[in-house]
Amino acid sequence: MVYWKLDDQTIRCLINKEEIRQMGFDLNEISRDAGLMSDFLSAIVDDSRNYIDWNTENGVQNYIARALPADQFLITISCTFPDKSMDQDIEKFLKFMELLNKVASGEEHKEGPPEPDTAPPRRKEKAPRDKTVEKKQADCLPAQRLTFSGMDELMTFSALLDERYFYSSELYRLHDDYILLVEFEPSDDKTDIIRFMITAEEYGAECRSADNSAYYLREHGRLLIPEDALSVLESMTH
Repeated sequence: MVYWKLDDQTIRCLINKEEIRQMGFDLNEISRDAGLMSDFLSAIVDDSRNYIDWNTENGVQNYIARALPADQFLITISCTFPDKSMDQDIEKFLKFMELLNKVASGEEHKEGPPEPDTAPPRRKEKAPRDKTVEKKQADCLPAQRLTFSGMDELMTFSALLDERYFYSSELYRLHDDYILLVEFEPSDDKTDIIRFMITAEEYGAECRSADNSAYYLREHGRLLIPEDALSVLESMTH
């Protein structure tokens, strides 16, 4: 399972069905029994203290649980009064989980029409298909475009990063927006990628598939950091 903190009294937990069983709980039983659900949530809170420093003295005051594809569940637990804002990113999270499932099944992912002037340059001749490269691409999540409306939001997000989130990246400025183009490798942990994307959205980023954004940005935007942008930005926060 994976934990991350939203604030001093609120966390999220990404957990799958097998992990719930390993904790000694039956999914069907806890969904029907309020007492078992309370015990299950308390067990998550207790385990989370091994990884996260957060204020739990009030006990579990509110929780939101959502079923996700691939027998996974996203659980938001708060030890303060209920807050509707906690659930604001659930639909976005589902979008990334659906994307993850499509990649795992080898389905092609396309999101919306391309931006104007984004068509790649014509090639003089068509290169032979490299099945090794095709397999590598199929194992990867598609490159993502993260758009921040201001540098403050981008730097706040960058301050949270550590080395496992230093994905291949470039930073552009287009009008008043700061745009990160991020690419992933087959070896990158999929749960880390999802956590990275969710955290970016929680700090104000608009995230979507990059498609041909690089061509558009190179034509109309200003390149600020040409490579290892995430690593460079994180180093600027210290």
